[in-house]
Amino acid sequence: MKKSQKIKCNVSNCKYNNTKNCECNLDEIKVSCDCDACDCEHKDATVCESFDAKENE
Repeated sequence: MKKSQKIKCNVSNCKYNNTKNCECNLDEIKVSCDCDACDCEHKDATVCESFDAKENE
């Protein structure tokens, strides 16, 4: 059985962010980085590949 992933998220314009508890609600969360060869030293260089913008309400 696959274990659900949990990650805190404060990106309010992502439709996967449960803003009630600031947590991503996807079962599989994909991240990468924007630095050379993904050898990141700083977490600021990471990006969420699972991001999807909320539709205007």
